Amino acid sequence: MSVTLEDKKEDRNAATRLAIQRSRKDLLAFIMLMNPSFSVGPHHRLLCDQLMRIESGKVDRLMVFVAPRSSKSLVASTYFPAWALGRNPYWQEIAVSHSDDLATRFGRAIRDIINTEQYKHIFPHINIRRDNRAANSWGLQHRGEEAGSFLAAGSGSGIAGFGAHLAIIDDPISEQDAYSKARRDGLNEWYSSGLRTRLMPKGKVVIVMTRWHENDLAGHLLSLGDDTPMADEWEVIRIPALNTTESLKILNKAYEDLKKQGYLSKKYPKLKLGNSFWPASDHEDGFCWTTEEIIRTKNNTPSFKFDALYAQTPTNEEGNIIKLDWWQNWDNTTPPECDYIIQSWDTAFSTKTSADYSAVTTWGVFKSGFDIPNLVLLGAERGRWDYPTLREKAVKKYEEHKPDSILIEKKASGQSLIQDLRMTGLPIFEFQPDRDKVARAYSVTSLFHNKRIYAPFKKDWAMDVIDEARTFPTGSHDDYMDTLSQALIWMRNGGYISHTKDTWLDNREKEIYNRESRRYYT
Repeated sequence: MSVTLEDKKEDRNAATRLAIQRSRKDLLAFIMLMNPSFSVGPHHRLLCDQLMRIESGKVDRLMVFVAPRSSKSLVASTYFPAWALGRNPYWQEIAVSHSDDLATRFGRAIRDIINTEQYKHIFPHINIRRDNRAANSWGLQHRGEEAGSFLAAGSGSGIAGFGAHLAIIDDPISEQDAYSKARRDGLNEWYSSGLRTRLMPKGKVVIVMTRWHENDLAGHLLSLGDDTPMADEWEVIRIPALNTTESLKILNKAYEDLKKQGYLSKKYPKLKLGNSFWPASDHEDGFCWTTEEIIRTKNNTPSFKFDALYAQTPTNEEGNIIKLDWWQNWDNTTPPECDYIIQSWDTAFSTKTSADYSAVTTWGVFKSGFDIPNLVLLGAERGRWDYPTLREKAVKKYEEHKPDSILIEKKASGQSLIQDLRMTGLPIFEFQPDRDKVARAYSVTSLFHNKRIYAPFKKDWAMDVIDEARTFPTGSHDDYMDTLSQALIWMRNGGYISHTKDTWLDNREKEIYNRESRRYYT
């Protein structure tokens, strides 16, 4: 039986109807139908899935940190608000960027999408109101009736009188302003007293930004404690330019989903640890990031800037106490034979996503050439655990390493664990700090500077400890740092490792300590 032209036409029509139906439910399908030439990568699948959770109400706060030129703004700030309005025509949306002009560009792009024939096939009952269609402010009609609205505004602008079921904040601060404390503080205040107050009941916020500074809007919001009125629970997507173990896990799932959905060709490269998060296939070269390009960028970019833009882990340009190059790499597959092993705990009994982590690091004393004692990091783990889980973890960690001593800071959250574990016969010791966190960190810098501290750089858990130490005290977390400093102080004071006199390495470091200590603890 031969296939007629009419049959082929019907097949095409059926495929079109199916694509339209899919695009109403799936944001990525919507994007691919609206823009068939869109160069899709696994991070787009991941991003679309999270944005769909926002639209459905499963999540109401989302932060997205992805490397520049990854189409994150195209997805989150252009196609997503258009798709969300199609599904929710009575929503009011607000788009924010660091300038009125940039915000207006988003508004114009979204308006133009809604005006296309493709969009009208997908959402046929929605139109832009003729009497309200400026690029930065326009309204919708649904089935001929007045419906939702859209407002584009620069961060810091007055938005009184407007409400928002959905607010999308895309790069709310420029690179230049990100290094100004006054500008950062102003933006944080505007969000709290301005934008956030415009949210409708169950209103949703999406923040898409490049992390220029540790204390930018994202860092500020993530640092708020549970007792702060403006504290929210945020879902965070962080995709560094070079795959880590954590990012690779979620991207691989997205990769497989895209393959099943037919969005990736057979030529699309498999994602690998340490390689590009968005590798280019043959026909996509020039749109995506090759591993070589990222590494070349890394080699030609100041480390603090690369960390912010491409690793999405901003750090202060100066003032870090423990330098990255002070760590020594233990590159053997097995750890050294240790004369003494200690486990150091920092505890927090909570499973809330906004709570501090509980963390543990395990250290061993070993002898190198000339019979000199050194310390090596043998293990590390952190998590948000309730008390029964934390106690179970502590017992398992003891069984794993058989430490000679288990060190737990004598504070409210650690008291119960100290008492409980002592009853099991484990070698528990209390740690009572006599100085603040910054002072404790400075007191062990001589051990690092004299190249006495080793860690297996190939282990992701070790790099997590190193990264936190590198960014302290300006980093988002200090849990590993607490365990590190108390372990090293304990070992040094106990005479397990020799050390030089605790002196400032230079006057500049003393000045940094005095400044950071005042800022961090006042």
